Amino acid sequence: MGEHCLTWPDTAGSAKPVERRSVLTSGSHRRVRGATLVEVLVAILIVSIGMLAMAGLLGNATRFGKTAEFRAIATLLASDMADRMRANFGAPAGAVYAKVTPSILAKGIPAAADCVNPDVCTQTEMAAQDVAAWEAALFKALPSGTGYISANTDYNLFDVWVIWRETDADSAAAAGVGKDGCPPHFSVEGAPRCMHFRVGL
Repeated sequence: MGEHCLTWPDTAGSAKPVERRSVLTSGSHRRVRGATLVEVLVAILIVSIGMLAMAGLLGNATRFGKTAEFRAIATLLASDMADRMRANFGAPAGAVYAKVTPSILAKGIPAAADCVNPDVCTQTEMAAQDVAAWEAALFKALPSGTGYISANTDYNLFDVWVIWRETDADSAAAAGVGKDGCPPHFSVEGAPRCMHFRVGL
């Protein structure tokens, strides 16, 4: 901006030139605009970081909610098998239940078991039906769901595991999920999640 010269009368009556400079220059205009742009960029960065954090929290909440849901289902299905074993108590049936010892997660629904005489099922046949129905329910209700059962020699004390695939398998494998709490010799492939129950008959 240019300079402006004004005259003001002094006390003696003579005019005295007074110099006035413009407060803002073109350079200061550029500095103001530059500072405003930086502030906008910083604000966008802060908002973006906040949105990423919120997305991460939402993802964790969803995953933990699913895990809680699967645990509740596993508890109900373990209770269902316990009721089946109590209703069909005996060594022949116990031997069938104790043979449910998979080493990997389920890949499909097992075939249904039938009694030779539909009107009169033996203990062994009833136990086979119980196992087939239970394994089908596990697979339908849980991701790759399966079960594992072991028993003592008297078949009056059973260890029951309900096992399913962790929803976030890659993260679970990195965190070590599936390495503890699962049945002996059960594969950790697929990051299995295991829940153990002890059933006394």
